Formats: sequence, structure tokens, C-alpha cells
Amino acid sequence: MKPVVLQTPRLVLDQPTLDDVETIVAHCQDPVFETVLTTPWPYTRDNGLEYVTEFVPNGWKLDVEYGWALRLDGQYLGAASFRTRGDIGFWIGAAHRGNGYMTEAVGGILDWVFSTGVQRVVWECLVGNTQSASVARKAGFSYRGEYDSSHLHRDGKPRAAWHGEISASDSREAQPGWPAVKPPA
Repeated sequence: MKPVVLQTPRLVLDQPTLDDVETIVAHCQDPVFETVLTTPWPYTRDNGLEYVTEFVPNGWKLDVEYGWALRLDGQYLGAASFRTRGDIGFWIGAAHRGNGYMTEAVGGILDWVFSTGVQRVVWECLVGNTQSASVARKAGFSYRGEYDSSHLHRDGKPRAAWHGEISASDSREAQPGWPAVKPPA
């Protein structure tokens, strides 16, 4: 599939470029990423180059994962992707959290994904990633429980994860039933 550019009220979701590599690498130095994401750690410039030049373009080309850069007035904020097996993943730089950008981006991606005929999207994050869970809840996902992640961690093993799902016919309102989690201090 050819990459698709999406727009939300405040954001443009397009493809990461070589100009974004340094920003991606800087965002991925966040110590939180070591514990809650499966991205390489430590994250190097080579990782950023591979992400921009191979991972994202090949995902679209092979029709397995559609990846976007989140931009506000041209500034790279973070990344989100929809895997054609039916799940969504995302991260945003620490300086941009708490402004609703990721919830807005996820909503735009869901609009597009559902417009292609997909009927259900799942989400997961490692237990304790309250920021990701907050985005999923606000985007309208229903909480489905805690069990092993479908993505292996850096050590090659699954970890305990929170899971959610949303259907094309579901409301985009925050759903009840999410675990009571304390935000990080």
C-alpha cells in the first residue's frame, strides 16, 4: 500500500523522514521507554535511521504495518502505527505528553482504519504504562484484561500486558471498567 497522510484538527500524520532521525533518537532516550516499550535500548542513531529508511517504508510496501510521524506545525512529536494483523501502537516524546495529541492521533488513525473496512482494532501495553492506557481509554477502547503481551520484549519473552479493543460501531467515548492505576509520580 502507498503511504497515506492523515489530518486531525491539530496534527498531520505523515511519514518520518531523514530530517526526523535526530529528534526520534532524542525522544527515544527517555528512560521510560526502557521499561514500557519494545524499542531497542539504548536507542541509537542507527536504530533511528533503520526505522525511517527501512522499517516504516517496508511496513507500507509489504502491507503489514502502516506507520506515521505525528506532527504539530511541522514538529515531530512521536509515532503511531496500525499493524494489519489488527493492532495499534504509539509513543510520544515526553515534552509533548499531556496535551491530548496522541488521543487525537489515535482517533484519526481509527477513523481511517475503520473506513478501509476493518471492524476491530486491539491495543496493548505493558502493565504499568498508565500513559498508554490513558490514551486507549480516552480513545474509546474497552479494557479486556491483563495477560501476556503479543509482542516479545527485548529479552525475547512476553511480559504481562493490559489489553483493550474497539470496534467500528463502538462509541469513541471513554469506557468504564479500566483498572484503577496511579499515574507515575
